[in-house]
Amino acid sequence: MTHRTRLSSLLVASTFAALTLLGACGTTTRFVATNPSPHPLVAKPASAVHVYTTGVPEVPYVEVGILQSRQSSSLSTHDMPEIIASMRAEAGKLGCDGVIINGAADKTEGSSSVVDDGNSTTYSSSQQTLEGFWGACIVYLDGDATPAVAPGAPGATATR
Repeated sequence: MTHRTRLSSLLVASTFAALTLLGACGTTTRFVATNPSPHPLVAKPASAVHVYTTGVPEVPYVEVGILQSRQSSSLSTHDMPEIIASMRAEAGKLGCDGVIINGAADKTEGSSSVVDDGNSTTYSSSQQTLEGFWGACIVYLDGDATPAVAPGAPGATATR
């Protein structure tokens, strides 16, 4: 194998490892449809999606689905702000007007091992909690409705 071929193989392997690591460092968001929308859904920017954490909109709405966002792995550096942002972004892509955060969707992962070297047995285990949230993806019945938003979060977060 030539030096150039080895460098090329190393570059491919390094790129694959970096992409794999980056994929494990973010947030995974899933959507499950629940009810039909009262009108056609049109994608919108995440900044146009209202987030409700302590109440519901003061305008009539329909839940069109359930969103769940969670750290992708124990390597993820995403915390609550990034996880909520991921939910908003997905809701916007789907055409939802808002997300009502219903609670935590944390997941505990663990591993354990047993090593027996013939002289002694060693047991070890570890646990990691992946932070996450779940909520309802909603569409306002009146497509032109713009509910009041809490002060301090213009157009972003309603806290009722």
